[in-house]
Amino acid sequence: MTKNQKRDIATSVTTLVFIVIGTTGIMMYFHILDKYTKEMHEILGLVFVGAVFLDVFVNFNSMKQYFKKKTFLTISILTLLTVGIFAANSPKGDNPKRLIIESVLTSNIEKSFLLFVDDIDFAKIKLEKAGIKVAEEKTIDEIAEKNNLSPFKIIDILTNK
Repeated sequence: MTKNQKRDIATSVTTLVFIVIGTTGIMMYFHILDKYTKEMHEILGLVFVGAVFLDVFVNFNSMKQYFKKKTFLTISILTLLTVGIFAANSPKGDNPKRLIIESVLTSNIEKSFLLFVDDIDFAKIKLEKAGIKVAEEKTIDEIAEKNNLSPFKIIDILTNK
């Protein structure tokens, strides 16, 4: 494979994955198809990081010219300042979303099921119809673990009509 072919591949992959990451990021911001975009965004985000490193590696000699320019230095400083401002102003302590999720997943099912359905017995029937065994488990986490499922799959079943 020639050097130009490698450059073409690296730049094409980086560009196309960037378009998908940018699009899914915008979709997530506006809560469009949240259920489908989050996982794709996260996984392709990792692919994007790899693609960028590949692109920089393959095109490093020509990129060195950009790294020496004042424009690159100025934009780098502005980017670092922006990241620093966001980091300095980020909430301290535990993530409130994580606390809520953990509370729901580890609370007694008599309490947590009522967040998703009106009747606990109906919830158990719904889960059993989906092939999920609910016996002596006391939390959504325990039910998920016993059935080799994600606890979010349990919640998905409970919330779908």
